Amino acid sequence: MAALLVASALPAQVDLSAPLRFTATDSNLRQVDGLAAPDAETDLIDLATARTGTVHWAAAGGTANAITLAARPPVTAYREGLRLRFLPTVSAGAAPTINVDGLGPVPVLGPELTPPSAGSLVPGRLAEVVWSDSVFRLVPRPVDGCPQGFLQVHDGLCLQQDQGTNVTVFTAIRQCADRGARLCTWDEYLYACTLLNGQLTGLFDDWEWIDDTSDHTHTGNQAGRYFCAQQRSQPTNVNGRVRCCHRIR
Repeated sequence: MAALLVASALPAQVDLSAPLRFTATDSNLRQVDGLAAPDAETDLIDLATARTGTVHWAAAGGTANAITLAARPPVTAYREGLRLRFLPTVSAGAAPTINVDGLGPVPVLGPELTPPSAGSLVPGRLAEVVWSDSVFRLVPRPVDGCPQGFLQVHDGLCLQQDQGTNVTVFTAIRQCADRGARLCTWDEYLYACTLLNGQLTGLFDDWEWIDDTSDHTHTGNQAGRYFCAQQRSQPTNVNGRVRCCHRIR
């Protein structure tokens, strides 16, 4: 059976139950024209849409720990390999989730299946995630600067600008890890403190924990109470301020 379709300006939907074969000898006639941008996951994709990658783009919203994404066409189910790109509207918190088109919140993890490092999910920095093993994995991208709230010490190191609250050394370690950072070593702290002295908030207000120990049982080291090159050993159950270091990869 042969069918003749006459083109018009009216929108239409053609449902074929068998493969469609183009047999014209002129290659210019073997094509489908006028495809619109896809509105559903089963729609055809034209070359312009494929080139721009809009089917992988999503508009971001939500909060620091509950990111929402609206994709076009909408995602109907989480499937292995689902890839989406977006621009975050807020900096991600310590344990962010992503909820795509109301399908439910899913943890988003870094390449090592740990929470995303500081600076990887911030406004203005393009993010890309892939669904795999029931979580969204953040596609790693080179970090070309310091995360928000950090000052650059040199090409490979950033230092937190503000001094954190008084906590034990174990809490300090966890707080830095939650930001994708860590406590500074003594060498890093001394160099950064000396270099950025006038730019650091709360400097010399109180002792700050560093990633260093002394030859004493159950003690950790603190630095910078009245000047940069100052250090002391303290029991791990006492408090100190938190100022984290972040490595630029």
